[in-house]
Amino acid sequence: MITFYLIRHGAKEQIHGDPTLTEVGIKQAEITGTYLSDKNINLIISSPLKRTLQTASLINERLQVPLSTDTRLTERMNWGDKKDETFAEFIEEWQKTDSDRNYKPSHVKSSSENGNGLRSLVDELSLKNESATILIVTHGGTIGDFLRNEFNENELELAVNSKFQTRYVDISECSITIVEKEKNKYRLKEFGSTHHLPTPIT
Repeated sequence: MITFYLIRHGAKEQIHGDPTLTEVGIKQAEITGTYLSDKNINLIISSPLKRTLQTASLINERLQVPLSTDTRLTERMNWGDKKDETFAEFIEEWQKTDSDRNYKPSHVKSSSENGNGLRSLVDELSLKNESATILIVTHGGTIGDFLRNEFNENELELAVNSKFQTRYVDISECSITIVEKEKNKYRLKEFGSTHHLPTPIT
């Protein structure tokens, strides 16, 4: 059996492009690293974007294990992927990908494709590691897309965006989702947990 800890990055700066973490996001990552320090994690794979790699690096200050990046972990779409796109235009396209999981904007991935990217990485790591605990630091949408591909939506308790009437998986910053894989069977052991984070973070 192999165990995957799926972690969303910490709170990010609300800016166009490839933002870094806020001070709160940095503290979230540091606290998460301390919490994970006794979980016997063998390696970390991160999305290459700044907010995820910064989160992974801060966590790894506590873990001290091999850390690498993989482009399959990037978000399905980011504000800034398309030149001159306003935030409102980005949100409208994002909601379309939530509503129709096969909808593919011209410059990015569909929700279904995005989940398959994380699945391909998980399958690849499973072949290379018969028994291991692996930390994957990625994005809320990517974790949600993977979970919606692999699990019954009743297990995920989908949230509803009342404005757009779309359903989605609500993954908080630095939350922990644990997925176990044994042969070809997936088990959702923990879903979007933030019990390790104090509220509020100051």
